[in-house]
Amino acid sequence: MDMNVNPARSSVIDELSFPQLMSVKNNLHVAKFDLMKFTPAMCILNDALEAGVLKPDDRVIESSSGTFALALAIVCSLFGLKLTLVTGPVSPIVRWRLESLGASLHVVDQSMNCQGGIQQARLRVLGELLKANPDSFWPQQYTNPLNADSYQPVARKVIEALPKIDIIVGAVGSGGSLFGIAKVLRQQNPDLKVVAVDHNRSVIFGAKARTITKMCRETFEQILAMGAGIPMGNVDFQMCDEVHWVPVPQMIQKVHQFHRETGLLVGPSSGAALTVAEWEAASNTRQNILTILPDHGVRYVDTVFNPGWLAGWKDDMEREWEKPAAISTPRDVSDGWCHLQWGHRCYKDVVGCEPFPQPEGYNP
Repeated sequence: MDMNVNPARSSVIDELSFPQLMSVKNNLHVAKFDLMKFTPAMCILNDALEAGVLKPDDRVIESSSGTFALALAIVCSLFGLKLTLVTGPVSPIVRWRLESLGASLHVVDQSMNCQGGIQQARLRVLGELLKANPDSFWPQQYTNPLNADSYQPVARKVIEALPKIDIIVGAVGSGGSLFGIAKVLRQQNPDLKVVAVDHNRSVIFGAKARTITKMCRETFEQILAMGAGIPMGNVDFQMCDEVHWVPVPQMIQKVHQFHRETGLLVGPSSGAALTVAEWEAASNTRQNILTILPDHGVRYVDTVFNPGWLAGWKDDMEREWEKPAAISTPRDVSDGWCHLQWGHRCYKDVVGCEPFPQPEGYNP
């Protein structure tokens, strides 16, 4: 990394680029990030700066409401780059952090009930901004291969620090982290089982888009750093052995349980991954499971860890969840926890059609 950065900032970069690796049960290991998307954000912008595509004081424009937005804001702040973000609704603490770091926000509020949902609406706005700012740089997190490649050093640290991993479990948003890490781990263990975790309102793995009320829509935007309403180019479907769909209340229950057991505060995407990873660890006691915990829980203090907010979801929070129901097609994804043997197949072979076309304004 040849960027002109002082030693103090270099230490910050190292700290944010790699997870803590720890064992939380006999055969369950976690890679716990404070901000996982810092890794691809740093890699993509570093590559553009070194290639001369991006120069100090240039503008970066991207669509993100989640951890990638925050990661871009930190990197741009560190290296004197301007940043414009197209977002959906964001919580007050996230908005404060983004704007404090110098980002300009274009907040899009459109129904998720249309094909592609609010991500489609955001990408249309992104297209307009890119046309109006032709000299700006677009990281293209959804399709940029550097997203997945950036996690190779993380995977090598896993190989050095942990026993041989038999099963990797990860929540899927853009697809970069799970498949980037799994690709390297599979070089060490060709029999590695790759388990993708989605939520049951997401269309990434072919589940049907569901009608969502305005209250739920804004909640989903503010608390989920996984799932999507559009296809994701960095999802390597043929690397998947199995896919789980986990309900949001179950994720939230799990992060509260994890905090009680370990004192570690993590976000809902981590709760989704932990739900499935703990089930895999209990079902495969002689195998080592690794799961990825994408971010710290501070982003969710207004929601997931707010007693007033939780009171509005009381019945959901008290519900007991059975083991996942086995389904044979993504069309059978329900409101409960379910899983499908994907079997390294391409999307069309599982779902029966190609992913629907990328939305207007999205032209990688």
